[in-house]
Amino acid sequence: MSNSLRSRILLTIATAAVAAPLGVILAHDDHATGIYKVRHDEYHKLGDAFKVIRDQTRANAPDAAAIKNAAVVVNNAANEQFNWFPADSGPKEGVKTRAKAEIWSKPQDFNAAQKLFQEQAGKLNTVAAAGDVAAVRAQFGEVGKACKNCHDNFRTPED
Repeated sequence: MSNSLRSRILLTIATAAVAAPLGVILAHDDHATGIYKVRHDEYHKLGDAFKVIRDQTRANAPDAAAIKNAAVVVNNAANEQFNWFPADSGPKEGVKTRAKAEIWSKPQDFNAAQKLFQEQAGKLNTVAAAGDVAAVRAQFGEVGKACKNCHDNFRTPED
């Protein structure tokens, strides 16, 4: 093996030896920061969808298609939310989150609250798909109760 080839191999190994641990550290930091952003962004989308449903169910001539589209967003969020609270993504120094530590210290309770939201959001999606605005209005109230249940127990109040 030539000295040039040997040098390139050793340089590659040395670079990998330094870069791999650094990559793990950076990935962890990106993940921790990333999941907070994911949660924030996804709940923001959910809030926007709630506003569409609320406004449309109060309108004189509700837009059933807008309600249906927003109900899909709510249902998707209800199904995906189980991925938004991985271990080590709770409150900590230097990170802004309204998630309470109870999410991780009482995982069965939190999971039950998430499942209630998932169930109610699924029902909302079903009645919205059928175009029944009166049923959407009623079921939207049930979804709101599921949200309040979780917020009361697992989310800190706004400052």
